[in-house]
Amino acid sequence: MRISRKIEIDYGHTLPNSFSFCNQLHGHRGVVVATVEGDVIQRNGHSEQGMVMDFKFLKNIMVEQIHDKLDHGFAVWKDDTEDLAFITKRNSRVLITDEPPTAECLAKWAFHQIHNHLPEGIRLKQLRWYETPNNWADYQEE
Repeated sequence: MRISRKIEIDYGHTLPNSFSFCNQLHGHRGVVVATVEGDVIQRNGHSEQGMVMDFKFLKNIMVEQIHDKLDHGFAVWKDDTEDLAFITKRNSRVLITDEPPTAECLAKWAFHQIHNHLPEGIRLKQLRWYETPNNWADYQEE
């Protein structure tokens, strides 16, 4: 069985090599959806009986590992030295990425932020990162 949980964050980034407006410092209202897989708990009397896991627990992991690290922060590429210097001087919440902080990069980062924090028997199947309501990236490892 698979279940999914959504959180929303506000973050900024820039893509310095982009030919479009994305090369400007700008922000997004991002939406992150984590899909996990596991067996439905059948133990009588268990607080999560009938569930893969409690949505609240999945939300707590996502908030701690994604929201609290990037919300109202800025994702900046380590090779973008000019913006990196400016952003780290101005902001306390900065995610420094190994590649340009595209939706694809951020989906991969978020996947790795939460997959090791899930309970035993629960597997993260996919992380979807909405940069806008019409644009998203999916990351999964098989």
